[in-house]
Amino acid sequence: MDGNQYPDLLVGSLADTAVLFRARPVLHVSHEVSIAPRSIDLEQPNCAGGHSVCVDLRVCFSYIAVPSSYNPTVALDYVLDGDTDRRLRGQVPRVTFLSRSPDEPKHQASGTVWLKHQHDRVCGDAMFQLQENIKDKLRAIVVTLSYSLQTPRLRRQAPGQGLPPVAPILNAHQPSTQRAEIHFLKQGCGEDKICQSNLQLVRARFCARVSDTEFQPLPMDADGTTALFALSGQPVIGLELMVTNLPSDPAQPQADGDDAHEAQLLVMLPSSLHYSGVRALDPSEKPLCLSNENASHVECELGNPMKRGAQVTFYLIFSTSGISIETTELEVKLLLATISEQELHLVSARARVFIELPLSIAGMAIPQQLFFSGVVRGESAMQSERDVGSKVKYEVTVSNQGQSLKTLGSAFLNIMWPHEIANGKWLLYPMRVELEGGQGPGQKGLCSPRPNILHLDVDSRDRRRRELEPPEQQEPGEQQEPSMSWWPVSSAEKKKNITLDCARGTANCVVFSCPLYSFDRAAVLRVWGRLWNSTFLEEYSAVKSLELIVRANITVKSSIKNLLLRDASTVIPVMVYLDPVAVVAQGVPWWVILLAVLAGLLVLALLVLLLWKMGFFKRAKHPEATVPQYHAVKIPREDRQQFKEEKTGTILRNNWGSPRREGPDAHPILAADGHPELGPDGHPGPGTA
Repeated sequence: MDGNQYPDLLVGSLADTAVLFRARPVLHVSHEVSIAPRSIDLEQPNCAGGHSVCVDLRVCFSYIAVPSSYNPTVALDYVLDGDTDRRLRGQVPRVTFLSRSPDEPKHQASGTVWLKHQHDRVCGDAMFQLQENIKDKLRAIVVTLSYSLQTPRLRRQAPGQGLPPVAPILNAHQPSTQRAEIHFLKQGCGEDKICQSNLQLVRARFCARVSDTEFQPLPMDADGTTALFALSGQPVIGLELMVTNLPSDPAQPQADGDDAHEAQLLVMLPSSLHYSGVRALDPSEKPLCLSNENASHVECELGNPMKRGAQVTFYLIFSTSGISIETTELEVKLLLATISEQELHLVSARARVFIELPLSIAGMAIPQQLFFSGVVRGESAMQSERDVGSKVKYEVTVSNQGQSLKTLGSAFLNIMWPHEIANGKWLLYPMRVELEGGQGPGQKGLCSPRPNILHLDVDSRDRRRRELEPPEQQEPGEQQEPSMSWWPVSSAEKKKNITLDCARGTANCVVFSCPLYSFDRAAVLRVWGRLWNSTFLEEYSAVKSLELIVRANITVKSSIKNLLLRDASTVIPVMVYLDPVAVVAQGVPWWVILLAVLAGLLVLALLVLLLWKMGFFKRAKHPEATVPQYHAVKIPREDRQQFKEEKTGTILRNNWGSPRREGPDAHPILAADGHPELGPDGHPGPGTA
């Protein structure tokens, strides 16, 4: 009816009114987006001034319609939206349009083109600038073109006028948007220009902070898989992280390990930990880590890109103020992220939390050496503690350097008292047990079971001294036994040492358990006992030394499962010897002396017999010695003076004036040495016989 060759619909009734439905012409719009340059080279700025990168956009439109004679002037409004995908992810766009109206956002530019007739091609231009210091240098910048048909205002038609022209519409089956991508010039991505990174979290372990830049790994459990974190005295905890980007196969380095663009580490913390800071061994490699408002989520930038072969090590510091006594485990979830091509998975770093009670226990015995003596007496003959044997006092001191145990549970101090040997005979008789400090300052606690089950009379002197003297002072005369300084123990005797210990099964123990209520600082347990002499005389009289072991430990009963006690036990040894005075007083039995005398006589007889057989007692016979006989010569009186003068020399010849007598009674002339005087020919001279 309006001549546009589109069918119209006229609807009427039997009344005097009819309604005309007119068909609107349909426009088929063609559009095109041109981009220059097609790729972005961040190292080649091309904007005016040469400080950044700019991209030119051109959009062109044309339309066709039916019939071909239909040529209205069409106005198209278009909008260019920059970095659409990033904006839809809630991130800040990386572009700013330079040719835009003041009321438009930075990432958009709009315009209007007028198409006067069919096939009329009209273009519009726009330019955007890439923002400085962008992080995402790998994902393409997506520009979206959207357009719409500008609808003219309708005027009210006066009665009697002809039908006004009908405004055309766009083809509903044709999209009115177009996407265009501007890629970055990729570097460090191999020959295929596809960045295939290989980010690996090679280390994620909890550490204790020693100093501002020094950390020490936490100890591991028995399996070596979970760290152990002690809550006591550690306000912060560190998490050591090492991330690498290395080829997975050194034989094929080009397969992966390319630059990891926009490499990040996402950290999800439990409610018990709060992000406090970041430390790095090398300050130049310190990553930028940002957390959310409640410090439960942390994002650390590892590099943009993180180059091939790069390695970074740093420590995340967490506050432990949120850890309570109910906390049993710390789990930090870690996820590496990159816009390079790599499949990444969530990993977790775990640490088991335990509350270490800072309790220390120490013990001592007074005296440390005991002696047994006396006579064997039955149990029924014991009336007082002095009848039992030597006295000894044990002191066990427990110190608490942490919080009060009343907030954690009930603690008990236990002492394993060796009261009898394996055959049931008394060994160390307990007389009195006293706990000081376990119930609070100035209060004394009760231990179970009760000692002195035989109800022996307590020595009044010892009781009076214990009441008058401070508990920490040693009672005067406590060690009245002989000092071991004059009782030497040889190495052979040391090898004969016997150990009486309940843990080894050589003694039976009764356990005295003392509750430590309101235990804040220190508690002292004192146990007085007596050595049961009769047992030692019967069982160990032939043993030179014995070692008596008393053990003490601390146990805690609590609903908290992660309590841990370290070094909560002690061993108190006491050496026991036979009294040397008693050994001397007993003497040696007569039959031993008799046997010793007989054995000595027998050995002596055998020795004499052996010597007699060897001829030791026979007198030796020697041949008679041939002694030369000499005769003296009578010297006249008148020649004696001359002889005396020459006595010191050797007389070689006879110079006496008296004639030498010849005959059988003549005697040889002797020299001064007593030998016959020889002549010049070597024979005895005249006058020799």
